[in-house]
This record gives sequence, structure tokens and C-alpha cells, in this order.
Amino acid sequence: MAEKARRQTEPDDTRTTFHNEPSSLDALTHQELRMLHQEASTAMLFAKNIQWRSVGAALVVFGAIIAIAVFTSATRPFSDILVVITVLLACGVVFVLVMYQFWQINEMNRIDQIERCFSTLYLKISRLKSRREGNVHRYTLLLFMIIVVVAGAVVANMGIQQAVQTHKAAEERMPSR
Repeated sequence: MAEKARRQTEPDDTRTTFHNEPSSLDALTHQELRMLHQEASTAMLFAKNIQWRSVGAALVVFGAIIAIAVFTSATRPFSDILVVITVLLACGVVFVLVMYQFWQINEMNRIDQIERCFSTLYLKISRLKSRREGNVHRYTLLLFMIIVVVAGAVVANMGIQQAVQTHKAAEERMPSR
């Protein structure tokens, strides 16, 4: 029993033993890099938050545009204006999503440069999730956000057209004076 416990605590010769090399930075430089790392991480979270808020706000505006078309007697010229607004809004939001994605890439590159100065243990732990896997997740979410915005614009335009047809049919049923 004691032999089994001793074997479990001893390093296995088939595994490579890890040797941590501490950072060669002085304390003030290390503190500065930690602050820069924190700022870059905060900026990335801010950019992702803005992306999601942009998607949500666009969907709310699309809903409001549908409500305007339904609750007003939307004529053809007015509905055309609403359609143009939804298309411009969708294009603008997609542009914002892509712009904030590039900002996140810049912050990730900044973090990578900072992390090279930290200890080997820090690098080992921070590299547990591969960069490729992170990119797949990031761009999958970006694609999902873009699809949601475009789908919202399509649904809004369908709602506008339906409201115009409903108003037109109601006018045709009304007796003329």
C-alpha cells in the first residue's frame, strides 16, 4: 500500500517534467505589463459587449419599424422609406460588428506580446485553449450575429410589406364616399 502511494507521488519517467522559468522583468515593469494586460482584456470584453448590444438594439429597432408600419396607414412611398432604413441599419450594424471584431484582434495581439514576457508557467496555462479553437468560436459567434441582423432585416421588410398589403386590402373593402 505504501509502495503504491509512493509511486503515485513520484514523477513518471515517461512524462516530461515541467520546469518553470520566472519572468526576468523587474517589479515595476511586471506591474506595468499586468496593467496593460488587464486593460486589453477589459477592452476585448467591452468590444464583445458592444457587438451583442448592437445586435439587440438593431432587433428592437426592426420591431419598432414593423410596429410603425402596422399601426400607421403605411403607404407605398412610406413603406419604401422604412425598407431603406432597415437595409441601412442592417449594413451599419454589420459594419460595427466587423469593426469591433478587428478591435478585438488588435487587443489579442497586444495580449500575446505582453504574455511573452511572463513566466513559462503562465504561458503554459494561458495556452491551454488553442488559438485556432478560440478563433473558431469567435468567428462562429460573429457569423451568428451577422445572420441574426440580416434575418431581422428580412423579417422587418416582410412585416412592412405585409402591413402595406393589409392596409391596401382594408382600403379596398371600404365603400367609397
